[in-house]
Amino acid sequence: MVATSNSLPYRSAYPKASFALFQLTFLMFGLSLLVDAINGFFLSGLGVDTKLSAMFKILLIGMMLYQLGSISRKALAWSLITFLLFLAGPLFTFIETLSVAGFFDDFTSALRILTTMLAFIYICYCAEKYPEQIDKYGKYALVFAFLVLIGNIVLGVLGFGFSSYGNAKQGEEDAIGIKGFFYAGNEVSGVFVVLYGVILHLLWQKKGKLLYLFFSLITLLSGLLIATKAAMMAAALLVFAIPLLNERHRILNLTPLKLKLIAPIALVGGTLAIVLIPIFESTGLLDRFIWFYEKKGVIGIILSGRDEFIINMMRVFEHYAIISDVIFGISKTGLGKLTKNAMEIDPIDMFLWHGLIGLTFFMVISVLFLRISYLATRQVDSMWGPAALIINIVLIGISFIAGHIFTSGMLAPLFALINGLAYMDLIRARQRVA
Repeated sequence: MVATSNSLPYRSAYPKASFALFQLTFLMFGLSLLVDAINGFFLSGLGVDTKLSAMFKILLIGMMLYQLGSISRKALAWSLITFLLFLAGPLFTFIETLSVAGFFDDFTSALRILTTMLAFIYICYCAEKYPEQIDKYGKYALVFAFLVLIGNIVLGVLGFGFSSYGNAKQGEEDAIGIKGFFYAGNEVSGVFVVLYGVILHLLWQKKGKLLYLFFSLITLLSGLLIATKAAMMAAALLVFAIPLLNERHRILNLTPLKLKLIAPIALVGGTLAIVLIPIFESTGLLDRFIWFYEKKGVIGIILSGRDEFIINMMRVFEHYAIISDVIFGISKTGLGKLTKNAMEIDPIDMFLWHGLIGLTFFMVISVLFLRISYLATRQVDSMWGPAALIINIVLIGISFIAGHIFTSGMLAPLFALINGLAYMDLIRARQRVA
């Protein structure tokens, strides 16, 4: 499904028009996070869901499908077939419930899940025609999205927007964390991983160690301000993993850099233990962790009690599911009629919503992204490989403990973009060897 150096060339009777569409698509990649924030602004300030974000994403998907049809009919056909397979479970549920609103929710949910792969395929096919532009526009899009994210974090510090947990505007004293005008906390965590990982990587590339150290502190602070487990753990992993993965072809070797990082890790770990405990106490996070530990144990802390929902739901599913439910899933709406509509663990949700087809899709895209980013990292002159590899590792890990990664419409364009850039690096390296 992905283009190689031997793929058919991009043919168009209107090269200027096709290039303009390509530019517009990448502009929309960069603007997608801003549109999400604007949508959240209306939702927070006026209590009105304008659906602006949903309409923007549907337009972006339509543009990518149109261009894919011009580039490769086979890629377009496979994309549409996959989407139809994802709709099978929701269709069975619709026949049973006749809920138009439920089917529309399932339809948009399937679109969100498939957007990551669709955008990745689109970027890979365009990489042959516009390699230099993809590099430039991709970097611009990621940097602009980062500015939108950090701007929202600043707005959150100033008291605007949503809390990660609870609702401070409604007077809830236990409201924790900030996320600006982004509505979904765990989706913000995924975006945080991609964009802060990219900026850390770019700063390390510039060999400015002091600047990298300064931004590392900002990264750790931002993770604390967002206050989700995913963001806090990801911040620490990104800060220390970016230098290691930038050793590229020596990634598996014991090098002086790896030895030098052991002492700072121990020092920072001890310092954080001393500094963060009072912060956790003042924000209520420490009490939350202690309560979960006493009631749920270590697994309960990691999964925030989701393990009990999952165990109970899987028992119900095993008892009542028929073969079509196993293959195609019971849809998000169908799951909502049995319990809450998401377990917030991506592979579990994708199995329950879309059956073995959804679970296979999760496994394929995870392995594909990890393989491409790892192979790109091993190339000495890969620009994006190391960033993509650590971002993939962290995001896939988060998908197992907090969810909202592979099912996130807000994250999808950025997740696809960083992996598309890594794929382009890998193809360039192979072409130079050939």
